[in-house]
Amino acid sequence: MELLIGAQKLDGPVLIPSISNFETQGLAVEAIKLQHALNEPITLVSAHDTAGNKDLVDRVIEFRDNNKLVFIDSGGYESSRIGRYVDNYSKKWDFAAFRQAVTSCPYDLAASYDYFIEESMSAGDYAYKLLDGMRDHDFIDDGKLVPVVHLKDFSGARYLSRSEAVDIVDRVAIELDPQFIAIPERELGNGLAQKAELVRAIVDKLRSKGRRTELHILGCGNPLSFAILANAGIAMADGLEWCRTLVGPQFHLHHFQQAELFPQPENAVYNPMAELIRDEVDSYQTKTLARNLHALQGFAQQVSGAIRAGSMKDFVNANFGPDAAAICG
Repeated sequence: MELLIGAQKLDGPVLIPSISNFETQGLAVEAIKLQHALNEPITLVSAHDTAGNKDLVDRVIEFRDNNKLVFIDSGGYESSRIGRYVDNYSKKWDFAAFRQAVTSCPYDLAASYDYFIEESMSAGDYAYKLLDGMRDHDFIDDGKLVPVVHLKDFSGARYLSRSEAVDIVDRVAIELDPQFIAIPERELGNGLAQKAELVRAIVDKLRSKGRRTELHILGCGNPLSFAILANAGIAMADGLEWCRTLVGPQFHLHHFQQAELFPQPENAVYNPMAELIRDEVDSYQTKTLARNLHALQGFAQQVSGAIRAGSMKDFVNANFGPDAAAICG
């Protein structure tokens, strides 16, 4: 799979190391500088985090000026998480705030504002609400809008059925013809097997109808989840695991503060900056972030190679065991 985003070509499936002020170990500005140093080709930053943050916006500009790609997210994740602890905080992150943030930061892809189905709403009415909302996104550059399709209401009480989810994604693809449609990983279903089944159903529908639209899965940075959903047909995913956990042997994840307990996974991708940081830098945080980023760069390359070779089941079995491999079909 080769993805052309703007003038840049990426070998897919692509695992994007996302950045969030709410989750990232250390400062977001330092995280994007580290990604730049390790030659990461694409990053995902939150519109919520760039809003009013000139230093972060400057780092985004620097990143893009070096022929790298920026995917700006809706900011809904950060707003909702902080809203758990600060009364009425999420109400401050409204469409006007989102629009201001997006228009104040350069990007190559931009996720839409978050529109949720209501508990009593039909799937058809939600599709209308979603598409109507997309018409208000004319401030996003042509071809760069990534519609976000939520498969449940904000409280989690109303889930779209499998057939409803497939139909709504296809309808958005028909009406808008975007390069990507994004779906949060947590909303794909219960358990990894169910998530993979829904992804296959959506991708099969899009391909059978000749749509150009590919799937991006939000918040899918767990290596096993990425491998399984990549095998099911997604083109891209993003996640924070690189900056909040530790990547150990066979790409198993551990607590961020356990680096001295686990060796690095085998990696065929040579990254001289990762080696330099490992050998010369004293900061535990910087060394661990560089280790994780390098490891997941190699992991994504291995997943891509296994898909091309038709050996994903063997790859997953070798790293995560037979039960995980069985999900590959």
